[in-house]
Amino acid sequence: MRGQRGQASVEWIALVAVLTLAVGALLTAIPAVDGRSLGGALAHRLTCAVKGACADELRRAYGAADAELVRRHLQGLVFEPGERQVPVDWRSCRTVACAVAPDDRDLDVHRSEAGLPVTVFTRLSRSGDRRYIQYWFYYPDSNSTWAGSDRIWKRSTLGRIGQLVSGSERYPGFHEDDWEGAMVRVDADGRTAVRVTSHGHWQWCKQRRCVGQWGPATGWTRVSRGSHAGHVPTDGEPGHGLRERTSTAEGIRLIPLGGIDKDRYRRLDPGISPPWEKDVYANPEAPSS
Repeated sequence: MRGQRGQASVEWIALVAVLTLAVGALLTAIPAVDGRSLGGALAHRLTCAVKGACADELRRAYGAADAELVRRHLQGLVFEPGERQVPVDWRSCRTVACAVAPDDRDLDVHRSEAGLPVTVFTRLSRSGDRRYIQYWFYYPDSNSTWAGSDRIWKRSTLGRIGQLVSGSERYPGFHEDDWEGAMVRVDADGRTAVRVTSHGHWQWCKQRRCVGQWGPATGWTRVSRGSHAGHVPTDGEPGHGLRERTSTAEGIRLIPLGGIDKDRYRRLDPGISPPWEKDVYANPEAPSS
């Protein structure tokens, strides 16, 4: 009994030491953060300290220096109220039920209610002295809710008209397999610019003037309710005027696209292409998403 207590004490001391080192590293690495970022960073670093295996996939794919670059430039996600899905690994989840999280404006979430980690797929490429980091988000479906169009369709005769014209009552703003993304461009001098996907194109801010444009990063990509179209928020950020549910970057799982078995992917919607079949996968300046 005495030996067991002694062993337990040693293990407890070791665990406390690991947690102390993790917190110390966090405080030295992040001099000024809001409460959400601190929570996400703390959760990520403590998990890494216990498992001892964080970033292995990134290092194997890109090498240590570029793996750190890919992790450092990931933008946190902030979700418009009413949006319950989080991006997940399509190899584990293809239905809405396994991708939802509570719609809580004060929540920083890194797992769905089904226990699946918030996941982002990555691709790193070079063009001359520039590096491009693509971050791809998979949602099981997309449903445009602009101006209540989904509800209008359901409550009107439009669905029946659609069936007469196309043979289906399916709301045209809905599709399965929703791939959205954000891209960071890193110049030779270290300057960066970002753009995100929105309804088949790329943009920076939400306004029309930002369509097709790159702009400065704020640390966040805002996800629209239903469609998951993105933009860079310029009118506030979590903790500073924008009170919405988040997934802070520090706690998001990153998976390099180059290392996955793409033959396992089967389209659920014939009109939706995965990232590796998009023009922008090979040409990061391509205008379509």
